[in-house]
Amino acid sequence: MRTRRIRISEGRSVSLRRIEAGDLPQIAPHLFTVSITEPLTELPRLQAVHAATGLWLEDSGAVAILENAGGRMVGTMQFYRSSPVIHGYELGYIVHDPADRGKGYASEATRLLTDLLFAERPGCFRLQLIIETWNEASWRIAERCGYARETLLRKAGFSTEDPEDCYLYARVRGD
Repeated sequence: MRTRRIRISEGRSVSLRRIEAGDLPQIAPHLFTVSITEPLTELPRLQAVHAATGLWLEDSGAVAILENAGGRMVGTMQFYRSSPVIHGYELGYIVHDPADRGKGYASEATRLLTDLLFAERPGCFRLQLIIETWNEASWRIAERCGYARETLLRKAGFSTEDPEDCYLYARVRGD
């Protein structure tokens, strides 16, 4: 018997669903794509974490971004509690194949996850994105999805050697 894939949110061109075991080999090459606490780029470790948590916990989770036309996974998104005193989550996204970028997948997925988190988590009042200043494509995604640039975070980027400056974008319940 074939397992039915449950989509948790569906848009015009993409859908979101929970990460499945069969997705893991495609996800593993992408650093911090489903977890902010560890890279999870070694498949055995990724499989162990998935088996233990399903990559979905009370304060964090990861979803597959599926292209509606063929059901192909084009990327992943995650949310996590960025600070215990912020009443919401930080989001991250990646479209895995550069050939799939610029097609609106990340924008639509960001809108879907934003709406889902605000709808299903009444204690969530704020969602934010931290985007390196050089990544204009990502700021455009944030802006198209109703996120406002709030500030510059100096040396807050993802590199550990000489972190880039980042913009902080946020959207609050009611925006």
